[in-house]
Amino acid sequence: MNLLGGSLPVGRLFGIHIRIHMLFVVWMAFNLVQAGDAWPQTLTFLGMIFLIVLIHEFGHCFGARLVGGDAENIMLWPLGGLAYAEAPMRPWPQFVTIAAGPVVHPILCVVSASVLVAATGHWGFFTLDPFRGPIGITETWQFYVWLFYKLNLILLYFNLLPIFPMDGGQLFRAILWPWLGLQRATILATQVGLVGAIVLAYVGIQWGNILLVMIAAFGAFSSFQHLRFAQAGMLREDSVYDRLGQNPAYDTWWRKMFRIRRPRRTTVAPGSATQRATVPAQAAVAVEERFHEDEAELDRILKKVSSHGISSLTYIEQQRLERITRARRREP
Repeated sequence: MNLLGGSLPVGRLFGIHIRIHMLFVVWMAFNLVQAGDAWPQTLTFLGMIFLIVLIHEFGHCFGARLVGGDAENIMLWPLGGLAYAEAPMRPWPQFVTIAAGPVVHPILCVVSASVLVAATGHWGFFTLDPFRGPIGITETWQFYVWLFYKLNLILLYFNLLPIFPMDGGQLFRAILWPWLGLQRATILATQVGLVGAIVLAYVGIQWGNILLVMIAAFGAFSSFQHLRFAQAGMLREDSVYDRLGQNPAYDTWWRKMFRIRRPRRTTVAPGSATQRATVPAQAAVAVEERFHEDEAELDRILKKVSSHGISSLTYIEQQRLERITRARRREP
């Protein structure tokens, strides 16, 4: 399923395209209509969720860039967000890329709780209990800051559930990976994910929360799909894209994250013979190696499509296929 095909572009930041799926727009409109006269409060609540999920997905993108990967798209839809982040298929790069999403929630919790402590003098806002009510709040803006804190705490716990493709399930696999290998770690993590999805669906039914049931169904489907891939030996470790983050134009960690190019130190016109002559020989070697790696990855993806159909591709593989295809179209 091409999720990007049914989405709308809303902007671009740090070289990352932000898109909203049409179902997300419909979901927001449905909630606003249901809210009636309370639509301003509902709109504020939905806006907070949108902002928090967006920051979470940017965390994944920045994490991927730090470990030599890249990211070009973020999409928000009713079941959460998707960061189309590519990172080397090795335990540590995958762990960093995945963990960089949930780690934004404790940071936002500390910031919002600190604001409330400074405003009210109560230290009870630094709590790990997502069901604890506000303490000593007297202003409307303080309530919304507390709500922002609470939403971050809930989303942190929720994302750490060990269900694929949620962060908890992928982190669990990344932790097992060095000890069991990619195939066995994926099998164990997805089996746990199937059990977790069943439990989440049961909770959703008991609470009458259809959204939880839908998320559980999506997690069960994803866990089962990855389980089949692992059992068929279709997952592999590789070094493709290891040099994506080693572009000399991004020479520091923060330049890699935010895709800020190093200022040019020459007045030579770009594209001139003099400018081309100054390009280090290593850059040409890197381009050549990247080309061969892309060719190998393209062959692997096409073989997978030939054997198991286009539906067998993960969204990361779809993103890689799209990027390589675009690059080929630009070639003379």
